Amino acid sequence: MLQAGGTHTVADLAERLGVDDRTVRRYVEHLRELDIPVDAVRGRYGGYRLARHYRMPPLMLTDEEALAVVWALLFDRRSHAGPASSLAVDNAMAKVRRVLPDTLARRIDAVLDTVDFTGVPGAGGRNDEGVTARGPRDARTLLDLAEAARDRRLVAFDYQPRQGRSGQRQVQPHGVVAHRGLLYLTGFDVDRRALRTFRLDRMTGLQVRSVTFAAPGDLDPVAQVVGPLTAAPWRHEVSVLINADPEYVQTRIPDTLASVTPASDATGGDGWLRVFLRAERLDWVATTLAALDRPFVIEQPPELHDVVHELGRRLIEDSARRTSTQ
Repeated sequence: MLQAGGTHTVADLAERLGVDDRTVRRYVEHLRELDIPVDAVRGRYGGYRLARHYRMPPLMLTDEEALAVVWALLFDRRSHAGPASSLAVDNAMAKVRRVLPDTLARRIDAVLDTVDFTGVPGAGGRNDEGVTARGPRDARTLLDLAEAARDRRLVAFDYQPRQGRSGQRQVQPHGVVAHRGLLYLTGFDVDRRALRTFRLDRMTGLQVRSVTFAAPGDLDPVAQVVGPLTAAPWRHEVSVLINADPEYVQTRIPDTLASVTPASDATGGDGWLRVFLRAERLDWVATTLAALDRPFVIEQPPELHDVVHELGRRLIEDSARRTSTQ
């Protein structure tokens, strides 16, 4: 409506939009937050109008919408899992970047500069810990953390650990890492005087402070996230022989979760690999082995045999089941 030109009264805009006057003013403030120059005209015939010679961009995205688009492109570029070429992804990223308001574009640039992916599947659904994959409580949390990490500014937030009571943390943020469908902040915990990793979905009340800090030159946020996770004690230690190429296995069982070595001595033939991994749930291991679609031999633990047999039994029963219409 504003693009059509002229000055529009609040009452006119409210009637045409089907909202009240207060909502119209809130819409105007939101447009200004997007760097769209909406002028207020005072007087009896006053109202709102676009600044002279301004033309609306062809695509308008909220912070959350822009983050969703850029996140998908960023994941495609980092994981090489999508159908598009790297050039196509980069071109799409540049086009989206050009139509964003300057303020939002700078925030998105911070995401591009500070977010890393481990290359581990699990961007959706449930991971091997049985945890539903999820991101931060809102897009602003990720955008604020990315800006703070880029600008080396201290952050404070309330954090609920997996065990224990919640409390406030003050952290020098180093970067954000997407790992198995969860987002982690890496940084230096000021009060505990140690490097720490925090899940974004367990944060509330994020504040970005004006205090700045000097970051070490050898930062590796991915190693800071993956190292403790792979070294942590797991419920089950699994060893399986698989008849497959190493590249095939590693694209389906990431090296952050498993070690893959040749195992011809154990089978008497070539082409076999020994895969050692840790897991919280054996049913996840069973479904992963089934999805590999390659011959395998279970070495340990013995109870994995029962879990695989049960999975096979359920699949056979389900495939044999007929509906009443058949």
